[in-house]
Formats: sequence, structure tokens, C-alpha cells
Amino acid sequence: MKKAFLLTVLLAVFFGTANAQFLDFSRNRNDITIGLNLGAVGYHFDGQIDKTYVGFGGGVSASFMGVYVDFIYQSPEHRWGRKINPMVYHDHTALTINAGYKVPVLSWLTVTPLIGYSNETTGWTDCNTLNIDFENHSVYHDYEVENRNNHFNYGLGLSVKPIEWLEIGGVCTAHAVYGNISVNLMKLDM
Repeated sequence: MKKAFLLTVLLAVFFGTANAQFLDFSRNRNDITIGLNLGAVGYHFDGQIDKTYVGFGGGVSASFMGVYVDFIYQSPEHRWGRKINPMVYHDHTALTINAGYKVPVLSWLTVTPLIGYSNETTGWTDCNTLNIDFENHSVYHDYEVENRNNHFNYGLGLSVKPIEWLEIGGVCTAHAVYGNISVNLMKLDM
């Protein structure tokens, strides 16, 4: 009895806050966002979680009129060292690219179903080599790919808007879990 009453109250509050704006897709017309992603990329979820290739990655996201795309990448752990040594490390990378459409559930809540591509590579980082990229001002070691695994990726994103021009969210897919912070360029006062 208490659970049914609590569920009724929660549903009343949820639909009461909608104010006839539940699933109002017209809000996507003024939606141009850019953002940053940070989180875990490279695990597999096929009934069990396989953490063999998981690591911390970073990336970007963007949306235009509700169409959403994002990217997150984890580079080899030893690639960006600045010292030469005789070590050769077994490293891995992970990459996820997703696309979807933002479904505005409420004025402050958005759900984004996602599909995309994911891969992981394994290989060797040779710390006996040192390369200099003058254009990007970076120093790195050679990473040779030994094996590449490609996957279809799917998942769901959820974001909230605490301020009209700011979105904070999270994404959970079959190969990555990460957070996102985005700025709506159309809502900024310039």
C-alpha cells in the first residue's frame, strides 16, 4: 500500500512538472552544443563485464538541432613519455564514436539513444624511439598495433540542464561509460 502511494505521488510530481512540455521536440530547434567527455572506454559488456582493455579516455561531443555525435579515445599508456629507455611495453588503445537524437523528456531532462562504432587495439610501445611533432608540439614513442577488435556500439545518454546554457550528463554504452559537460551556444548571452 505504501509503495503504491509513493509511486502515485512520484508520478504526479513527475508529470506535474511537465506543464504540457513532456516530449516537446520543438526545443531542439535552438540546440547547438559542444562539450567534453571523460570516462572509462574499452570494456565489453556481453552479459559479463570484461575489463581487459578498459582505461581512462577523453573526447568531445556536439549536437545540432537534436542530432548528437560524440567521440572518446584512450591512448596507449606509455606512448607520451619524453625519456628514451630500452623498455618495450605491451599497451592498448580504445575508441568509441556514437550518434543519436536527443529526446527532450522535460525542459531540464534529455534522453539520447545512441548507436555507433567501437574498437580496441593491442600492441607494443617502443620507448627506445622518440618522435617529435613540431606542428602539434608533442613528443611521443612509436606504438605498433598488433591486433584490432571492431564492434557495433549501442547505449543511452542522459543529461540535465541546471542552467539554460549548461548540460551535464552521462553516457553508458556497451563499450564505454563516461560523463559529459556541454555548453549550448544558442543560449549564451554574448
